[in-house]
Formats: sequence, structure tokens, C-alpha cells
Amino acid sequence: MSGGFKGIIGWQKTSFIDYPGTVSTVLFFEGCNLRCPYCHNPDIVLRKLPQIPWTSVQSFLLRRKKMMEGVVLSGGEPTLHAILPDLVREIRESGFKIKIDTNGTDPEMISRCEPDYLALDVKTDPLRYAELGCKDPEFGKKLRNAIEIVKTMGSSAEVRITMASPFISEDVVHRIAELLTGVQKVFLQPLKLTGAVLDSSLGPQNVIPAEQIRSFREMIAPFTGSCIVRGE
Repeated sequence: MSGGFKGIIGWQKTSFIDYPGTVSTVLFFEGCNLRCPYCHNPDIVLRKLPQIPWTSVQSFLLRRKKMMEGVVLSGGEPTLHAILPDLVREIRESGFKIKIDTNGTDPEMISRCEPDYLALDVKTDPLRYAELGCKDPEFGKKLRNAIEIVKTMGSSAEVRITMASPFISEDVVHRIAELLTGVQKVFLQPLKLTGAVLDSSLGPQNVIPAEQIRSFREMIAPFTGSCIVRGE
């Protein structure tokens, strides 16, 4: 693969939490085809940061090979980048495991990359993704296909749901729970208002109370292997 590859504009060199059970480095890819108001990576989504040379990442991985095992491909949305399968192949041939963080809009790309671990963000009812900027009329089918990939990967995959009003409600959770039937691991993520977000108008009115989040957990848990509220 060309050392001049473009697309990485964020980099957390060492992480102990992004790849479960694995010390990793996290690469953030520019751009996203959704506009979630609570996104904590607005400069990455809007492509406002400088490119990070792939050669710098390569050199780092070679030096840290004995100290870390995994590489997380995040964003933004990494599956927007056509070069991703080649990048995954090169990283894997260097001896690292691959985790992909994705919004599920391109299940075919996920399958081509064959990640060792997959984290799929489910935002709301598939019928409401237009509120998040999704213009793909086939998205509902694609999200279901991405969820099926999660199911086949068992404990090597998870679904994450950010608990943000109005995108998450009791009616939405009922519909999502059925979609997730057979998923082994689901994590509910309370909305955090600290730091920069994509929509500065986001506020306390969008925060779902902890008690209600726990009730949503009870609604989802019977359909899945586990459903855990992060931070509890």
C-alpha cells in the first residue's frame, strides 16, 4: 500500500479501553455520512484536522509491536474509505489484531475487512436515521445486515447505543430490542455533555435520566446475551 495514503486525521497512540482486553492504538478517519448532534469528534467528522502520514503510524507500530496487540479503526466513519481493506491487510500482516468502530452504513465493507472485533453504533430506530443526516433509502436493510454480522461474531462484537433524547425513547427501544435479538453484548452509553460536540445546542434536555436508562436496559436484556449501562 502506498505510504502516501490519506484519511487518518486523529490518533490516540495508546489506549487500554478502546479494544476490550487489548492494548491498542486508535486511528481516527476523517468524514462521516451521519451528523449525530452528540458526536464528540466534530473536527474529525468535518475534516478540520491535518492529515497524519501513514508512514508515521507504520513506524510507531513497528516500534511498539511487543507492547501492544491491537489497532482500532474509528472515526468519523472508517468504512467510507475505499482503501480500508488494504490498510487492514497490511496492519494484520504486521502482527496486529483489528477492531473497527462503525455506524453500520456499509456492511459489505465490514465483511471485506473481517475485523477481529467489531463495535457497531445503533443510533435510533432505522426509520429515524434521516434525522441524523442519513440519505440512503436502503439504510434500514444495511443496518440489519450489519447487526447480523455482529451476531455471527458472538463475543467478538458489540452494539453501542448512546442514550440521547429525542433519538432514544421507549418506543424506539422496543423496536431496537427486536432488531438486536441474538446479539451477545449491548452497551448503553449515557449522554455526556462535557467537551465539544457537533451540535452546540445540545443540553440537559437531551439527557436521559439514569433511572430511565436502567429501564431501557431491562427492556433490551431479554433479547440479548447481556445489556450493560456503561459507567455503572
